[in-house]
Formats: sequence, C-alpha cells, structure tokens
Amino acid sequence: MIRRWTPESDAPKPGEPASVKELRVWFERLPKMRELIHQQQERISSLKNAATSTTSGTSGAPGRSGTSDKVGRNSDAAMDAEQHLHELKCQYAEMQKKAIEVAYMLHADPASIRRSKCIILCYVEGRRHADIAAEVGYSKPSQVSRAISEGLSQLTEIANELNLS
Repeated sequence: MIRRWTPESDAPKPGEPASVKELRVWFERLPKMRELIHQQQERISSLKNAATSTTSGTSGAPGRSGTSDKVGRNSDAAMDAEQHLHELKCQYAEMQKKAIEVAYMLHADPASIRRSKCIILCYVEGRRHADIAAEVGYSKPSQVSRAISEGLSQLTEIANELNLS
C-alpha cells in the first residue's frame, strides 16, 4: 500500500510568523519531491508496458509506422524517464541530508530532541503523526503537530543565519 503525503492545510497557521511559514514550506519540499518521484516511477512503468505491448493493426507499408517504431520510441522515452528519475532521487537525497542537518540543530535539551525527531520523521521519512507519537512517546498525534510547530519556531532563529535555498 502506498501512502501519499497531503498537507494538513494550505492555509497558513494563525499567528505563525512569516519566517516560520517559510521554514515549514522549505521542509514541505521533501514530501512534494517524494510525490514527484512516485509519479515518475509510474510513468516509467507505463512506458515500459507500452514498449512491450503490440497492437493488432500493424503495417509495414511505406508511410505507416510499424510496431518496431512504436516499441523503439517508447523504449527511448522509458530510458530518458529513468535518467530523470535518477536525477530526482539524487536531488531528494541532498534535500534529505540538508533537512536532517537543520533539524538536528535543535539538539540542546530533551524537548528539543523530541521536536527534531518529529520534524525528521514527518518530513524526511513521511510518517503519519499517529505513528510518530507512538515512537517519540507522545500520547496524541496533536502533540506531534505542536512539537513540529514549536521546533520550526526554534529553528527559525537558527535558519535565519543559514541560506536554505
């Protein structure tokens, strides 16, 4: 079963400073990139399927393309799509690395450690808040949301000194 990330809400959180919102958007690039990778994998699968299937109405007559032309074009497209997928995965790995580095800047006290774990599990690993709560030791998923918001607020001060783009 494939789970897809969906944002809690597109609306900005009430009272959230612009810099915290920017940091949240920066972290939300990860789930969006995972979705792009998933879409590219589906496209490759579709192209490979088309490259291996044949149609009953093929003709080798001049001016009409035969089956081999269709298979060749789909094979080439699948190879190009695989190259693009490889590039997306490389970009995603770099994004993950940077996100983990930023989240680990919170490791000052036990509460901050929990917050950074929540941020990493949510954005980098794409886990659900209920799963994160059980792993981190919170009793409710809403505590994970609060921990992420507080962690992002803490990171904003640190992130202002960094260039995250």
